Amino acid sequence: MRVIFVCSGNYGISAIIKAQADSLKSAGIEVLIYPIVGKGFMGYLGNVLTLRHYLKTNKPDLVHAHYSLSGLVAMLSTRLPVIVSLMGSDVNQSPGMRALIRFCSRHIWKLTIVKSDNMKAKLGLSGVQVIPNGVNLELFRPLDRSECRRKLKWEENKKHILFVSACDPHRPEKNLMLADTAVKACNRHDIELHTVSSIDQQEMPVYLNASDLLLLTSKWEGSPNVVKEAMACNIPVVATRVGDLEHLFTETVGYYLCDHRINSVKDEILKVLEHDLKASGRQRIVVLGLDSAQVGARLIYLYQSSKWVKA
Repeated sequence: MRVIFVCSGNYGISAIIKAQADSLKSAGIEVLIYPIVGKGFMGYLGNVLTLRHYLKTNKPDLVHAHYSLSGLVAMLSTRLPVIVSLMGSDVNQSPGMRALIRFCSRHIWKLTIVKSDNMKAKLGLSGVQVIPNGVNLELFRPLDRSECRRKLKWEENKKHILFVSACDPHRPEKNLMLADTAVKACNRHDIELHTVSSIDQQEMPVYLNASDLLLLTSKWEGSPNVVKEAMACNIPVVATRVGDLEHLFTETVGYYLCDHRINSVKDEILKVLEHDLKASGRQRIVVLGLDSAQVGARLIYLYQSSKWVKA
């Protein structure tokens, strides 16, 4: 089976999308990626003709678009079946965009995938599939903390908090100001907050394993992959109550939810740092079937079991 991913290429291909493609390739699915270059609605629409030519040339069995605007471009470019994965920000945009997504999901896209039950509930669509992104457990695994700190030249005797954003950490929804203010409110000179973005996927395990905890203060998320990656490394996490994190954490040791008040974030940070907790996130990822191989298998099942796709 040949599948073409359609996704944004404005800042390179997302590490999450690359990882999903790699997991499918490992299972024998041929995956090609078409990167959309252009910003905003009109910028995306400018790709329709070139994508149409690309699809005619490469003759896939189906198209899997990532993010709603990519799905709109795909449906205007082909009569092939189009699957669309909504990533989180899509569903949290304007009511007008949600209405457009609902229309396309009901009448045009063959299948819509969301990353969490919260996203599904917000859309109010019964036929949507909930499939979170998976984690490569071979790449994301516990490593020696001291060795990782030496690689990054981080001080060994400090408490290191990691804040991660795929591209711009100053995007309003990432809420970096809350993270910075809460860390300062801890009033400890031995705490250092590291804000990183656009880190190569192969290097991210070093940053996670060098840290005492991962801090996520987003206003909204779908199913944040960096949290699952931290859990796969057994790194504690303090996060605001967004996306599927309540289900993901449950009562797992080392993983704590807070609200968007400074003191709430601060208290959970100190709980982790003062008790030197032995986090057990990796086992939780395994139990939930969130390793990339199992998630890839779920996608392949959908690809091949649907009446509108030839096996």
